[in-house]
Amino acid sequence: MRVSYHWLTTLLGADPGVDRVVTALTLGGLEVEAVERVGEHLRDVVVAEVVSSRPHPTSKNPLTLVTVDGGEGPFELVCGAPNVPPPGGRVALAKLGATVFSKNGAPMKLEARPVAGVVSAGMLCAADELGLGDDHGGILILDASLAKGTALSALPGMVDTLLTLNVTPNRGDALSHRGVAREVAALLE
Repeated sequence: MRVSYHWLTTLLGADPGVDRVVTALTLGGLEVEAVERVGEHLRDVVVAEVVSSRPHPTSKNPLTLVTVDGGEGPFELVCGAPNVPPPGGRVALAKLGATVFSKNGAPMKLEARPVAGVVSAGMLCAADELGLGDDHGGILILDASLAKGTALSALPGMVDTLLTLNVTPNRGDALSHRGVAREVAALLE
């Protein structure tokens, strides 16, 4: 079973530390098989404000030229998604050098490249391109109250540590986050 450390700390109301929790669970009979950090690749993905958008003037494909401001001043990029929000909307902007995921799930570094004759120095991303889910129906639309330039990795719950537990058949109580949190609370008093 995979357990989110962030969820555990929320349920516990305290942060005892990953190493302490791993040791306690293992000594308590729930073997921790793996500890994995996730979401750190989102440090180069920021909240950007849509300044303007217009159809691409020469492309035969339905592309949009979008001017965004990710906190360092506005610039234009090419977007193929159908759901670009109106000016003032917030989107996830992968800056050059950010890690994004291809259609087959392979990680790749984002580089400036021409798209239909316009050099795109960034990318507005769908959830699957950021490794946040399987949705590729359009770019990720964020809450309008988020400050532009904020790294997605700084948002609550975006960076986490996942614990993979080997739960034996007699430990049905450890098949939920709440059950594991109870176990941790009991082991650490």
